[in-house]
Amino acid sequence: MKAAVGFVLLLIGSATADLAGECSMAGFYLELGCTPAADPVNMEYLAKLVPANKTKCPHAFDCPNLHPNASVCYYKGKPYEDKEMIPQVLISNPCSQGCRCQKVGGVPSFECAAVDCVETFDSDMGECVRTYDLESCCSTGTTCGKDAVAKLNICEVDNKTYREGESFKPKNSGKSCICSAKWNGSIDNPEYCRDINCGIEIHYQDQIMKECAPIFVDGICPIGFQCPTANMTVIEGLNVLGVSAKCSFGNLTLSVGDSVDFGDQCMRCYCDVPPIVSCAKLSPKQC
Repeated sequence: MKAAVGFVLLLIGSATADLAGECSMAGFYLELGCTPAADPVNMEYLAKLVPANKTKCPHAFDCPNLHPNASVCYYKGKPYEDKEMIPQVLISNPCSQGCRCQKVGGVPSFECAAVDCVETFDSDMGECVRTYDLESCCSTGTTCGKDAVAKLNICEVDNKTYREGESFKPKNSGKSCICSAKWNGSIDNPEYCRDINCGIEIHYQDQIMKECAPIFVDGICPIGFQCPTANMTVIEGLNVLGVSAKCSFGNLTLSVGDSVDFGDQCMRCYCDVPPIVSCAKLSPKQC
């Protein structure tokens, strides 16, 4: 019964959570080229659990074969041979630069150049404000001096104040934005907001090939992946909405609501939105 209650709470949280921002796991799936699956669910029951405007979230996705050939790298469906570079114009994440396929021990993965931003090492700005643009990974300039900073426009977002040119990520939006004089609270203007791209295929190529599960802590992008182990077991849950799609994880097939036990009290892995299992890493106090 505890597993069933736990899943109901998980369902409410994921359904009301922030398609890439409003729907759980949507950003992850869309970045991999997956599309929402037509999977009928008990919409009448769902409407009782969550607000009406959140009942349109996909409950499963259809994903392409991300690795039809295990000997090469893949990015956005295109194969890359050993030492072949991805054209920079095709990379959606500005912090992923100079990425090339490499094979280590026969396993293909991407290696990218290190991007060292000055703000990573120097956080003391004094009376200066670092400024950014949407297509940059690092700051592109600074505005200094008390009078100059005072003249900058202000954006109030999630109870925080940002100066014109500063970057921010509105909570549960799946967007990265730049404070602008045109800011009116809407995140749908491409002049100052863009979709967050996590670079999943680039930075986790080998884990995706092994069909590992993304691990989330508090944000849109995974912090790592949990791969199948020999001693994992399935804990049956409650498929409240009757979703027919399944999750595949190693040699396991899970229904929505089922979870995977690794013997780690701080790791929670569920079949929440098929076909990929997703995990949450808890803090020691939550375990």
